[in-house]
Amino acid sequence: MNAQKMSRRPSARQLARHFRARTGCEPPQESRIYRTGQVSPVRAIAEFEPMGGVLIAYPGTVPARTGTPQQAPTGPRAFGIPDELIVRMQQNDSADPVHVFVLCADPNQREPIVRDLQRCAERLRIDFDPAKLHLVPWDTDTFWTRDYGPWWIRNTVSGRLGIAKHTYTTLGGGSVGLVEGAENVDPREGLGIFRPNDDYAAVKLSDFLNGPIRKWNGAAWPGGRKLPEIAVHDWYYLGLLDVGGNYMVNGKGAIASSYLVATQNEIPLGHGCGGSTPSGAVIDARMEYVLAQLNRFLGIHSYHVLADPTGTYIGHIDCWGKFLAEDKVLIASSQDEKINAAFDAIARSFREEGFRVYRVLCQDVYIPGADDPATSAAYTNSLMLNDRVYVPLAGKGYEQFDQAAIRAYQEALPEHLIVGISGKPEFPWLGTDAMHCRTREIPREVVKNWLASLEPAAAGSAAAA
Repeated sequence: MNAQKMSRRPSARQLARHFRARTGCEPPQESRIYRTGQVSPVRAIAEFEPMGGVLIAYPGTVPARTGTPQQAPTGPRAFGIPDELIVRMQQNDSADPVHVFVLCADPNQREPIVRDLQRCAERLRIDFDPAKLHLVPWDTDTFWTRDYGPWWIRNTVSGRLGIAKHTYTTLGGGSVGLVEGAENVDPREGLGIFRPNDDYAAVKLSDFLNGPIRKWNGAAWPGGRKLPEIAVHDWYYLGLLDVGGNYMVNGKGAIASSYLVATQNEIPLGHGCGGSTPSGAVIDARMEYVLAQLNRFLGIHSYHVLADPTGTYIGHIDCWGKFLAEDKVLIASSQDEKINAAFDAIARSFREEGFRVYRVLCQDVYIPGADDPATSAAYTNSLMLNDRVYVPLAGKGYEQFDQAAIRAYQEALPEHLIVGISGKPEFPWLGTDAMHCRTREIPREVVKNWLASLEPAAAGSAAAA
């Protein structure tokens, strides 16, 4: 490894100080599984289930003026992922191609986006279909759609699909609905968070896909043509502050995250569980409350809440852990002995719960120019999309680690095609942020229902009307 890069790597003590400074509290020392016997009629849909769409964002790159925190960035726009990944995500060589949904309020951007993607597809000799790219009319603050995108659920009794919507926050601490450090932001303007346009993106996507007015609209187009009723999906607010990068479900009632969720959510006022440095008893009380909410809206009965071994500021589990299937989990390994011992303990915990555990070595990487130190290449921060897995590559100088990461996925998922993707030079993959953070899958059935709603009703139905 490059000696200069190694010398610039922060020490474990520096990381601990950095974590305390950013969050205001000590990370819990022990991981734990919280359980409930409460039966719920819903289940959370896992990312490895059949998907028909991917949500990405094309935001502006010029921040809003000081004093206007609710406005989205303006100026030149940028994707957080390379064009190659966008083109490959369509999977047009498969029996079930994937639609790409782009959060972008400017319809004039469609033509240059399509032009650039077509050029990339021609260079790679991959099919690209402009008809499967859709602009969702909303401008976000950032391109981290995993953090603020919708969490999909299915009612196991009615069969209906739904969204369980969390309130997206970029900070930790504070009571539900208000983030510590945002006290001067009007809660009516963005729910008291610093990225209100990101938080509202899930609502705008649901509006785009759902079009609930059609459920009751009896109007007919000239000539008597009607649109069929759309198979609407349900909508629920979780009442929790959270981020999608710290959300991993196996589709069978298990969820895993770091303890960040406990520092983000205080129990509703009056329970005496406040404070910026919560005790173990307070953490337990908060997690029981969080589990109750997730059981009610997501069908969660087993919560693996884990102390983040890396000590980085972000605290998102997708930087070092990932469910690959109902009974498979991928956990990082580290070159740092103490960090790796903590990863080993997490791996043992999952094995004891009946999971097949796979490991991937995440080398220590420092990215010059990044706001914060990235201590591991986020090979776990991959995009699972149907029978393919797109894995972030660290690139030049780290080829041996990249190849080992590809082999780890091939061993764990021999029936999948594993594709390595290099990041954009201006937005490189980091140890705390890669392609999983910048994409969000949409279930295949949701997309099919939406596409069906766009087709005119059968001629016989129109005539009868």
